[in-house]
Amino acid sequence: MSVALFGGTFNPVHIGHLRIAIELAELLQVDSLRMVPCALPPHRQSPSVSAEHRLSMLRAGIANHNKLVADDIELRREGPSYTIDTLRAVRQQIGPDRPLYLCIGLDVLATLDTWRDWQQLTDFCHLIISSRPGCQLPTTGALAEWVKKHRCDDLQQLKLLSTGKLHLCDLTMLAVSSTSIRDKVKRGEAIDYLTPAAVVNYIQQHHLYE
Repeated sequence: MSVALFGGTFNPVHIGHLRIAIELAELLQVDSLRMVPCALPPHRQSPSVSAEHRLSMLRAGIANHNKLVADDIELRREGPSYTIDTLRAVRQQIGPDRPLYLCIGLDVLATLDTWRDWQQLTDFCHLIISSRPGCQLPTTGALAEWVKKHRCDDLQQLKLLSTGKLHLCDLTMLAVSSTSIRDKVKRGEAIDYLTPAAVVNYIQQHHLYE
């Protein structure tokens, strides 16, 4: 059975994250889709609340989804959360033959050549790229050539391999962001239905983002 990874700060997790995660799990027909909170993102500011709080909110938010799993693999590692290290560790866990998918957005793909050992990513997994409004595939340079080399439009063919390919897909993009939720909490506004009720309760109980 195959495994998918979907990373983020999840600060906090919201219905946009969950909708994408559910659709990815269905599209890829994975045994589990592991949502991986980032401890120290290499390319952005450190999250405003602790890793423990973000992991607890994620666990609360996905409690009713049996294929979605909160994976603390990056929170247990010291230093910046480099994706290549996570892929190496997960590949070691699941062995060489099971398909492993790394799920990212097209906006993230555009900066992939700034990641550590980015050209080695497909040695450990397939990349599943979800479309984003206003974003396009790179057209020139080393990243564009790399995408062209690994792209596979036939998802069924890709599923026969354990690593090495890149596939584009369209998923439901909800107009919700963690930033907007944090801002609403700070202003004292309701966040019901933007994130699961269990996450709303957790934020209120622990006075996060106030």
